[in-house]
Amino acid sequence: MKKIVFLLSVAVWFAACDPYHQDESTFIELKKDPCFGVCPVYSFRLDGKGNASFTGLRNVTKKGEWTRKLTPEATNAVFKAFEQSDFAQFQDEYTDQVTDLPTTWVTFSNGLFSKTIKDYYGSPETLKHLEKMVETIAEEDAGWTPTNENFDK
Repeated sequence: MKKIVFLLSVAVWFAACDPYHQDESTFIELKKDPCFGVCPVYSFRLDGKGNASFTGLRNVTKKGEWTRKLTPEATNAVFKAFEQSDFAQFQDEYTDQVTDLPTTWVTFSNGLFSKTIKDYYGSPETLKHLEKMVETIAEEDAGWTPTNENFDK
């Protein structure tokens, strides 16, 4: 019985020391579709424990599959910004009658809800700020490790 209490105490202590405020089931995804020019085409995913994946398709310096681990501070800051934005209140789609722009798809899933937004044109600055925050992490070259599934360069 003492061993069980001790093990439970240790487990609670380790859980309390976790610097990440989310778990792996919470995630943010960003997907950039092509335009007629040289727009970057890729997908990016970040989970609540800082595990990031990047798939570069065209017009990016990292082609193929890449992974990295973000610090707890960086991860928590991104998720906090999404939570504070009241992501659920955004429209499902922002578009207009314009041509040759890339479409950005952004998804936020926090365990309570999941929402994907199609952003082609006319989204609010708050959403643009969130997208830029994620793009900065995704498009950064430092810290990424290629996987075995990289495409020919």
